[in-house]
Amino acid sequence: MSYFIHAFLRSSEPPSATGAKEYLLEGALFDTRPQISVHTSPDGSFETMELDYHPNRRPIVLRQLFGEEAEGNRAEAIDVATVCNHPEIAAELEAAKTILKWEVERSELDEDAWFAIHLWQVWILGPSKGWLYAPGDGLFDAELKRRCRDR
Repeated sequence: MSYFIHAFLRSSEPPSATGAKEYLLEGALFDTRPQISVHTSPDGSFETMELDYHPNRRPIVLRQLFGEEAEGNRAEAIDVATVCNHPEIAAELEAAKTILKWEVERSELDEDAWFAIHLWQVWILGPSKGWLYAPGDGLFDAELKRRCRDR
């Protein structure tokens, strides 16, 4: 079953996919070097990035969200912040200009894969001081500290 983790960034563009790729290849601790592919739209803007870390497991996918999908995910995260009585987090989620979503197969992730995801998240969130929303787990700041439990 897929598990989704959302990033809410202040910047109007996601960080460099090439920079993220280099950072992951340098810092991730996989037994074999992962394959990382980046897909862009015809205008050259970021669409998706896939980290294929094991031949028998689904890749970890990061993609940029737009339109109704982005707004639905934003509303869900804002609801969690509101229930936790964190209006300041809700306001930052509302103001986020870029929304990204990781899709992972939780049952397939080993310790190395989780480490790579955390590296990736910190690299993306750090410059913009963004937020992560992990349904069922809560809201996390740019240092991956839980600020609010989900339900």
